[in-house]
Amino acid sequence: MIAAFTLVRCTRTSKEHVCNQVLERMKKIDQIKKITFVYGEYDIVVKTTTEDLKQLNKFVYDNLRKIPHITMTTTLIVAKIPRKALDETN
Repeated sequence: MIAAFTLVRCTRTSKEHVCNQVLERMKKIDQIKKITFVYGEYDIVVKTTTEDLKQLNKFVYDNLRKIPHITMTTTLIVAKIPRKALDETN
């Protein structure tokens, strides 16, 4: 199982409206487990799980990046989750 966080940047015009449109599309993708709006260089952080790296690649290129108004993504693959952290994040 591969866990990852993907940082998503939306188009800059009318950001809140655009990000809400992106959110609605993201809700339909099975690999996405959590969606969080953030401030800063990126607009959304997406937590995902896939069976392997091949599926993660397919998710990013065939699903996420094809959503209108997404201009950039950066994916961070989880290296290790400490056991105690698992209990605290639910």
